[in-house]
Amino acid sequence: MSTVGELNEMERNMVLQYVKSQDPQMTVALESGGTQDGTGPSFPIGIPCDKLSVYPNGVFVFDYSIRAIEPLVEKTVRVQFYYNHVGLNFVSRVQRTQQGYAVVVPLKLQRIGEIRSYSKDDFKAVLSYAVKGQKSVELPCLPDREFDLFSRPSWKSVEPYIQSSVQQYYERFSYDLGKQDEDISYLISVCRYITRPQETEAVEGTAKPYDIIYIDTTRVILGSRRGESSPLKLLSNYGIQMEFGVFATDFFKRVIKASVTVGDIFSGKNGQKCFSCSFNGMKAEDERFLYEKFSGQKLTGR
Repeated sequence: MSTVGELNEMERNMVLQYVKSQDPQMTVALESGGTQDGTGPSFPIGIPCDKLSVYPNGVFVFDYSIRAIEPLVEKTVRVQFYYNHVGLNFVSRVQRTQQGYAVVVPLKLQRIGEIRSYSKDDFKAVLSYAVKGQKSVELPCLPDREFDLFSRPSWKSVEPYIQSSVQQYYERFSYDLGKQDEDISYLISVCRYITRPQETEAVEGTAKPYDIIYIDTTRVILGSRRGESSPLKLLSNYGIQMEFGVFATDFFKRVIKASVTVGDIFSGKNGQKCFSCSFNGMKAEDERFLYEKFSGQKLTGR
């Protein structure tokens, strides 16, 4: 198989036969990133393997029971899946047929690029912990492009076609937390994250940074697609270093160092997990900086 770029027709036929026999899970997403009227999905829709049929001449048909695809009919989408652990994708148009939602596989497929896009916010973090007999282990964390970190989550951010699932998770998690007198709006971001299907990467199983999906003066919430392999454990402590851009230049950075405790772990059926990490021992001036960054208001009287 070609090492880079597009696959030729013979390779395409091999991939089609693989999909027909192995039934890999796929994702479908609007190619432009969202419909003009705001009603379409903004992140990939998972296609269960038993809801996919492969027809002659390279036509994929998705079962009509996947109602989330309906807003994508007659629109251009990107279809992604794994072939022998290698991420492949193609662009096509969704058509409504008697059998289901159909996309025609083009003559050439492309490999998924190695570089994943993240939020343009000039912000990153690193978790660290000590391992006996070894140097400190570092876990990189980057903002997730789908989440507005420095604002309070609201139900308006939840895509209409997943609101029901998000609401079910929200009710379950809020009941488990039992925090009736506290603001738990951060759970909206948690439930959005774990409702999303797994994204297709360039190579399946490669190590990925943690996704930062929420931060305020008391906690940072990290998302992971690693499932059970994540080294973060409930009630365990970790060091954290966060780096913020202060001006539109790489020369001015605000670095905040503290420790965090994993207070809660939230899991979804798609394999994603979210870790709510509470800050410990943060300096007053760093807390002030986070407050002003999150609220957009100056902190007075402290």
